[in-house]
Amino acid sequence: MAILSQAEIDSIKSDISEIVKDAVISTSIDYYKSGSTVSTWEPLNQTIPEMWTIFSGVSVFKGSYTLKEVSENSLIEMGDIKFISMTSDVTGVLSVDDMIFESGTSYQSATTYMIKNINVDPLQISYFFQCRSI
Repeated sequence: MAILSQAEIDSIKSDISEIVKDAVISTSIDYYKSGSTVSTWEPLNQTIPEMWTIFSGVSVFKGSYTLKEVSENSLIEMGDIKFISMTSDVTGVLSVDDMIFESGTSYQSATTYMIKNINVDPLQISYFFQCRSI
């Protein structure tokens, strides 16, 4: 038996959407890890490592930055996107060398984002990613 009915869940999502304004709730992303997270080149087998290790199916909140946030922080540009994720949903630590991929309804509507900045809340419950589409 569910604690909340689907109508109550929809009502809560609606309330949160009103608070967050233009944020998209329950966006599913894949994140691509690079650098030391990928396998190394093996000279004996002549195998070349993959550029990215892909982790998929992470649920996040997606939103945009306000004009006030952009004007107060010179590192944020208009068009940057913020994603909020639970730290427990992410395997390993993400860095600015990694990317986020948001799938769309078709290949052409998918978006890849470069991570520009990562913040963690003081209790280390959630990540806040500042991303820029590439």
